[in-house]
Amino acid sequence: MAPKPAKKDDKKQVDPLEAKYQEEIRQLEQAKNDLQLEHTFVLDKFRQLKAENDRLRAEIDLFKSRLTNAADDYADILEHRQEQIRAEENKLKGLQNHVEKLEADIARYLEEIRVLKDANAQQAIKLDEAAQMLQDKENLEEAVRRQHDLIEKQTEELRSLKKQLEERDGQLERANAQIEELTLKSGGATDLRILFDEPWLVQVSYARLKGDIPLDREMGSIASLGLGKQLVLYGGVSKVGGSTSESVGREVAVLNVESGVWERPSSARTLATSYSHSAVVVGRTKLLVFGGMRGDGVAAADVALLNADTMKWLSPQIKGADRPLPRSGHSSCCIRERVFVFGGASADGVLLNDVWMYDQDSCQWSHISTFGTVPAPRTGAAATCTDDGRRLYVFGGNDGSRCLNDVHYLDLEKLTWSPVAVHMGQAPEPRECAVAHVTGKYLLVAGGCSGTGRCMCDTRALDLYSPRWETLDDGAWANGVMWLKPRAAYIAFFGNRQFTIKPSMHEKLWELQITEWSLPEDIERLRANRRKDMGFSEKLELSDDAVCGVSFLELSWRPPTKNSDRIERYKLMIATGTGVVKDVYQGRESRFRVTGLKSNTEYILCVKAIYDDGSFLWSESKAYRTLT
Repeated sequence: MAPKPAKKDDKKQVDPLEAKYQEEIRQLEQAKNDLQLEHTFVLDKFRQLKAENDRLRAEIDLFKSRLTNAADDYADILEHRQEQIRAEENKLKGLQNHVEKLEADIARYLEEIRVLKDANAQQAIKLDEAAQMLQDKENLEEAVRRQHDLIEKQTEELRSLKKQLEERDGQLERANAQIEELTLKSGGATDLRILFDEPWLVQVSYARLKGDIPLDREMGSIASLGLGKQLVLYGGVSKVGGSTSESVGREVAVLNVESGVWERPSSARTLATSYSHSAVVVGRTKLLVFGGMRGDGVAAADVALLNADTMKWLSPQIKGADRPLPRSGHSSCCIRERVFVFGGASADGVLLNDVWMYDQDSCQWSHISTFGTVPAPRTGAAATCTDDGRRLYVFGGNDGSRCLNDVHYLDLEKLTWSPVAVHMGQAPEPRECAVAHVTGKYLLVAGGCSGTGRCMCDTRALDLYSPRWETLDDGAWANGVMWLKPRAAYIAFFGNRQFTIKPSMHEKLWELQITEWSLPEDIERLRANRRKDMGFSEKLELSDDAVCGVSFLELSWRPPTKNSDRIERYKLMIATGTGVVKDVYQGRESRFRVTGLKSNTEYILCVKAIYDDGSFLWSESKAYRTLT
């Protein structure tokens, strides 16, 4: 049985098992054909022999008949023929034996043919099974193709769903960030607090920071530039995974206060790390950095200027030989273009209490010889100066054995140190690395580190006239924050605002708290402006927009808001340049035209409001001139 032609696609690879089955079938069919051919040959030979045998038998019979009829004549011939017959019989026996052998071979071949037929039948069954398997394979391949198409379709749907899910996750993340930011902002409040027996208006707001958020660090510096619109963070030490991050000590991070976005400009990176330095704002857009420790652990005494507009460093050429010792842990403040440096520790670890002044215009250092009660040598003191530049205040620090909370000021005109004796209010806890700021008559002290290494974030106010301490902010938010670094710079001041940067538990500076306060005099000014904006007035005022003619003046006045319903009448008075004063109008109207005046002449007018109880209120006098 011939194998069925394969229906398999020519482009597909043939299965090895199927090829083997097909090769065996082809060999069996070849053997079958060979046996059939041999069988046909043997049968033909057998027929020839049988025909020859039949012919010989016929000849024998013929010979016997002839011998019988001619026995006498052919005795000799018979004998001869008998011999021939015997020979032929022997030959016939041989042929019969050969025929028997051939018949046995034929029987054996027939048996083999039967066996081959059985094998062929089995192979045909196997071939049918192989064909069925091939069909099943094709069906399976078709099912696999359909499944593959379905999988691709489902994969595409999954990609689409994944994309939608990622978009939803992004939207959810943005929504959570917005919710978190709104929640953070909603935590802000405006409080009216009584400090020093006077009202202070304190407004606190919060913002979640974005952008290239810097790492938290110790012994760095933070300053407010650009009229409080930028916070510049520089240097410091940060340990990540137990190792010190060198990049933190060289980088400058700039925070846009209005947008809440951090940037770390690469142009502002320094070659060497810096920490325990001082940084003060010079002008509006420059940050002056002095001293501190470099990456090799050696104290420095160089001056560097960072231009916040270009984010590039400048190294001024210092003139003169008079220069301060290299130091770290010192404090600085700026009065106009002059930077004052106080205290710190020298490269040998000796604590200092000297005062140096750097003049930015001349690029020269000057040692300030001071008198009076000089503060003890210390590191980590907070220094600031008054707006008029007459005094330099120093608070706290560490004298090598303990933290301090004393206050001294240097009179920059007399160059005399004086302690500030405070006997009222609760003094701040002794600390170092705090921040100080003078606003009005108040000295503000914020942040710092206690002698035990605990980071503090409170803000204390000292009335320099009393003197007396009060608490502006107790910094309670820092009590449960265990990841605050001891000597980190988190706080900066500008004007009447305090900026506090808060780190996350992952050491990212990601939150900004702005505390803005209004002093009692500011509140009174705000109240006056508010009343003015709302149209409230306690004065009787003549209008500035009078109608001036050649011989007349038409003007109006605005009565005071309070008790205006009790005014019975107004009296308008006019005075000439010669000193003549006369009453030109009395009545309830608040507008009047004065006629019969000289041209190009200045007249002084004022109005008087008379109340129902006889009391009165005068306006301020104003000058008006008639036209020519």
